[in-house]
Amino acid sequence: MQTPETPPFVSGRQVLADGVHEALLAMLVDGTLPPGSPMRTETLAKELQVSATPVREALARLESTGMVRRVARRGYRVAELPTREELAQLIELRLVLEPVNAERACAQNDPALIEALAGTVEAQQQAPTGPHYENFRDFLQADWAFHSLIAAHTGNPFLEQAFNSCNGYMQRYRMFNDHVISDAHESRAEHARILDAFRSSTPAAAATAMREHLEKLLARVRQQSA
Repeated sequence: MQTPETPPFVSGRQVLADGVHEALLAMLVDGTLPPGSPMRTETLAKELQVSATPVREALARLESTGMVRRVARRGYRVAELPTREELAQLIELRLVLEPVNAERACAQNDPALIEALAGTVEAQQQAPTGPHYENFRDFLQADWAFHSLIAAHTGNPFLEQAFNSCNGYMQRYRMFNDHVISDAHESRAEHARILDAFRSSTPAAAATAMREHLEKLLARVRQQSA
């Protein structure tokens, strides 16, 4: 199994754990670890030149996102990719959650939140979109940070928890065309419209802009699967 260039892990337990998690995430997104393949702790630790402990921690984090499955007496395996219909169903779930999230978060009228959202929009505007995870990582992180910030500011931890259950699937199964994100232009523009609603402190407009964003994402997914 070929792995991406080993990241420059810095000493420090948390930094090491985060570095191993990022390395494994890159393997999953790039397809270096194909669906169904085993993820043996000792093998991965040797390839990443670390001990088994941060690998186990990273695998547990990835399992919580649905990207990795733990099979009884067989250890960890890479989760199978969902079908396009399953991805569409996931976006339908987001359509139930995220317009509510946007409306509630916008109603907070929090300048710090608006500034943070603007930062993610700017980061997404500047980020490259391929051809490997190391190239489009910043785009994906900014994209998900935008939605995560909104979910975290609803005032309802259960809404945030429900939203976070989508995390791993949406990171791994973003729309790709030859492993370049194919809807980057649309996503950037749609996020900007949501941000405009937050800046104008209009919760109903924020909910509408979020709904339109996800409806368009759903249409793009279904068009690709046609």
